[in-house]
Amino acid sequence: MKAGSKVRVRWQASQRQRRFVMVTAMVVLTALYLQWHHIVAMPGHADALQSAPRSAPAANLPHYQASIDAKVVSGIADNLSGLAYNPETKTLFAVTNRPPQIAELTTDGALLRVASLQGARDTEGIAHIQGDWFAIADERNNRIHWVQFGKDVTEVSLEHSPYVQLNDIAIKNFALEGLGWDAKRQQLLAVTEKWPMQVLVMDAPLSQLKPGLVDMPVSTWEVPAVEGMPSTDLAAIEVDPRSGNLLLLGEEASVLYEYSRAGDLLSVMPLWADMAGLADRIPQPEGLAVDNSGNIFIVSEPNLFYKFERKRG
Repeated sequence: MKAGSKVRVRWQASQRQRRFVMVTAMVVLTALYLQWHHIVAMPGHADALQSAPRSAPAANLPHYQASIDAKVVSGIADNLSGLAYNPETKTLFAVTNRPPQIAELTTDGALLRVASLQGARDTEGIAHIQGDWFAIADERNNRIHWVQFGKDVTEVSLEHSPYVQLNDIAIKNFALEGLGWDAKRQQLLAVTEKWPMQVLVMDAPLSQLKPGLVDMPVSTWEVPAVEGMPSTDLAAIEVDPRSGNLLLLGEEASVLYEYSRAGDLLSVMPLWADMAGLADRIPQPEGLAVDNSGNIFIVSEPNLFYKFERKRG
């Protein structure tokens, strides 16, 4: 057999293996989703999930339905990525990576303004801290920057901004991906995309920040279930402001997971066609945000916007 033929055979075998893994993951996730949906829908079992050890009730993701499905964000052509909710302005903030920008959106997905982001290479995540302070994830540099983005700002520069330098990795495009802010604990949480998939935790009050490199301890959130969940990457993380539970978004599997801080898997929501009120599977879900009422917002590349609300009754 020729060398080229051997390469093609190996490539085809690899493709078949990947398809098998993805199909298996979808079957498992569908079973998980139906199991959760069955538990929360059974008469007299509204509190069935309360048996899991946690500090606050779960969001119960199977209760959510899309109220805005695949709305095109007019004014952003491509690369819509990280997302954050600002409870002070009651608006959403997103980033794009080509070109690097910060955008402000309404909670219905309308673009309010866009500002250029100078000094960034590959902006993938954003978290609102307080006031006009935000944290920005730059994947290529594997850095987290803190910046101010006020009402009338049209350009933001990372020069002289406080930043944390994370450990270098071999594959630059699979590093720092999403950010979330835990206001109660004053902690910044980050996810790395893969190899490894992990959650990083930083105690990051603004009083500790100064211009330039900040020496800030970074710990790993020890959740064994994350390693075994049927997902191949992590694209975003968010803290539910009502419970403190963590929402993790898998882009390749297109699935949203809810975890307690103790590491218990509380609920699952596949973002697939004919599930959660979606007409089609969410393609490349990259950004995730939750408002104080528990509404869930997701953005996907190139420029689609989704809103999920908890069903009443």
